[in-house]
Amino acid sequence: MSDFKFSTEPFLDSDQAAAILRIHPKTLQRLARHGRVIGYRVGKLWRFHRSDLEGRNDGFASTLDSDTAERYALSTTRARN
Repeated sequence: MSDFKFSTEPFLDSDQAAAILRIHPKTLQRLARHGRVIGYRVGKLWRFHRSDLEGRNDGFASTLDSDTAERYALSTTRARN
């Protein structure tokens, strides 16, 4: 017997999932491409389950490399000023 479990949880698109994490959709797609966030590629589109994103919004910057995290911090600081 297979260990595969079918999920009835709906998929979120990149915009919806990024809004949950409060990051840009392209950042979320990059994290998924590098395997740092669970995402599913459907053709050219990315899809995400809310349950896979839970708990990620507290420390998503720690999943980024230090250069990317630093650039993000600088860009948000400039945006506030």
